[in-house]
Amino acid sequence: MSIMHRPSDETLAAFAAGGLDEGLSVVVACHVAADRESRRRLRDLESVQGALLDMAEPVEMASGPRVSGRHAPAEAEASAQADRTDSALPEVLRPYAVGPWRPIGLHVAMRRVEVPGAQARVFMLRAGPGIALPSHKHTGFEWTTILAGAYEHEYGRYAAGDFDEADASHDHTPRVDPVEGCTCIVAMTGSVRLQGWLGRLLQPLVRF
Repeated sequence: MSIMHRPSDETLAAFAAGGLDEGLSVVVACHVAADRESRRRLRDLESVQGALLDMAEPVEMASGPRVSGRHAPAEAEASAQADRTDSALPEVLRPYAVGPWRPIGLHVAMRRVEVPGAQARVFMLRAGPGIALPSHKHTGFEWTTILAGAYEHEYGRYAAGDFDEADASHDHTPRVDPVEGCTCIVAMTGSVRLQGWLGRLLQPLVRF
C-alpha cells in the first residue's frame, strides 16, 4: 500500500489532542490505522503535547467524562449493532452501530455509521468501477479515507489508505477507478452543493 495523501498538520494535531468532532475523528482514525507515517507523526505530536502538559500549572479537572477524539465513547460501545464478524468493516468502526448497505444510485451504495454526539455525518460509500459522481462542493468539511479501490478528481488520485481533506473551498468531480471501484468512509459537515445543470436536477434527491 503506497499512501500519498495524509491529514494536514493542523488536523493531526487536533486529532492527537482529542479536539476534533467525534465523527471527523473516526475518519482520521481509519487513515491512521492504515498508515505507518501518520502513526509516527501522531506519536511525535503526542510527545510534544505531553511535554507541554508537564510544564503547565496543574488545574482541577472539570467533572464528567472526557473522551479523546481517537476513542469511541462507552455509550457507543454499548449500543453498537454492527456485526463484529464483518471482515470488511474496519476495526476502528467496530464500537459503532453500522447500518446495512442501501443503494442511493446506479452502482452506488451507502452504509450509515452512527457516532453518538457527533455533529459530522459519517457513512461508508461504495461505488462501482468507472462511476463518475456529479461535480460538487460543500458548505463544510468532507473528510474521506479510502478503504479499498480508488478514485481521482481535480486534486489527485486517492487509493487505499489515502486521506482526502476537502472543505468549502474545494469543487471536485470524483471519478471511480475503472477496474477496482472504490469503498471509502466519509465524515461530512454542512451540506452538498451539486454543480451544473445535472446537479441542479439531482439536488432535491441528495440526502446525505
